Amino acid sequence: MNLLEFVVSEYDSLAALIIFLIVVIVTLFKWEYRLPISIIGSSILLMLNILNYDDFLRYMNFNIVIFLLGMMVIVGYLEENNYFTYLISKIIKYMHGSGYRLFIIMMFLSAFFSALVDQVTAILFLSALSFELSSLYETDPYPLLIAILFSIIVGGTATVIGDPVSLIIAFQGNLTMTDFLHWAAPITLLTLGVLIIYIILIFRRHVRGLTKSMESKDLVSVKSVLMSNQARNVGFSTTILILVLILIMLHGYIASFLNNYLGFSLDSNTTLMLAPLIISGIVLSKDVELGRRIIIHRVDWDTLLFFVFFFIIVGSLDKTGILLVFRDIIIGYSGESTFKMFLLVAFITGLLSIFVANIMTVATLAPVIKLLYLKGLYVFPIWWAMLFSSVYMGISTPIGTTASLVLLGLLDKRRVERIPLHTWMKIGLPIAFISTIFALFILFLWFF
Repeated sequence: MNLLEFVVSEYDSLAALIIFLIVVIVTLFKWEYRLPISIIGSSILLMLNILNYDDFLRYMNFNIVIFLLGMMVIVGYLEENNYFTYLISKIIKYMHGSGYRLFIIMMFLSAFFSALVDQVTAILFLSALSFELSSLYETDPYPLLIAILFSIIVGGTATVIGDPVSLIIAFQGNLTMTDFLHWAAPITLLTLGVLIIYIILIFRRHVRGLTKSMESKDLVSVKSVLMSNQARNVGFSTTILILVLILIMLHGYIASFLNNYLGFSLDSNTTLMLAPLIISGIVLSKDVELGRRIIIHRVDWDTLLFFVFFFIIVGSLDKTGILLVFRDIIIGYSGESTFKMFLLVAFITGLLSIFVANIMTVATLAPVIKLLYLKGLYVFPIWWAMLFSSVYMGISTPIGTTASLVLLGLLDKRRVERIPLHTWMKIGLPIAFISTIFALFILFLWFF
């Protein structure tokens, strides 16, 4: 039975699919309404008894939401103490004097911070820094902003915490930080090199003009602007950042140790969730008043709640059997060949990520890949194909990734004109295809 026949014959399936499509369409064209429409959609599913109370709890994916909450608190604390601007001020001397050097270092830093904290946080403080540097050097901010944004998107694939897409895939595929550092990070680093060459070629006139502008500026005045917001609690901030990264990187080994030697019963996903949760508790207890401010102003509650309700709506596709139909379609076209599934999933996720935010694409399709795994099929390479095709093809349009959507909101807040769609696609579409094909080719060499 194909998908159309299935949903027509099943009332619950048809209703669940219609609600899902409405939420996706509204989110796509009216991002600011993503939370209300997802709440309404979830409520209708409960009202129609397509999902019950237990289903709500089961499909919320609280492990992902709690992980993100903990990381938002930690990063919020670092931002409140001007920690990231402090780090940038320490290396500005290496960038000053050459537009080429500034672009290259800023792109490496963008990818690094994206992998280190997450792409949303990285775009928040690095976009502000981009405007600040462009103002200091009196140049057009858009080339550096695009370079930073694309580097953040690419860099987020290196680690579990770099991109919400990475996090969903890690939890659904039971992948550890070690898996990401082993399989994803090398491809990310190589792709970043390709991206840097591409950006420098595209913006070479702007970069040469930036160099000329730098020659007329004094380094001391540039540093003084960056240091105008004095960093606080630098030692403690460095300690908690290193500690949470160590816990996340070693969460698989920590789970094994606790289970084998201390009699615990924890899976690696639980220890991954607990790492930022425990550290965020320490952060909040250090300064209760600051902690209250972080919870209110630094945690992106809209996004967290949207994830909760969107996961529930995707869960309705599982409950009504639609995801099983998708699974059977993939098996039907691939004949249970891992290579064919690899190509099919890469094509589907890449194509959808051009038109729909990649986090929604992956949140929908990741459970399907998990069903393929539960059927006994070898899907390990498919998780990586989904990761790279969804993230890199998302570069194509302003609505393809979480970071680009956040940037659009920041431009609106600053009352700055958005980058025209044709300009974005002219720059983004070629590098999206190049990066995706490059990453998939490396995966092909490794696995096939």
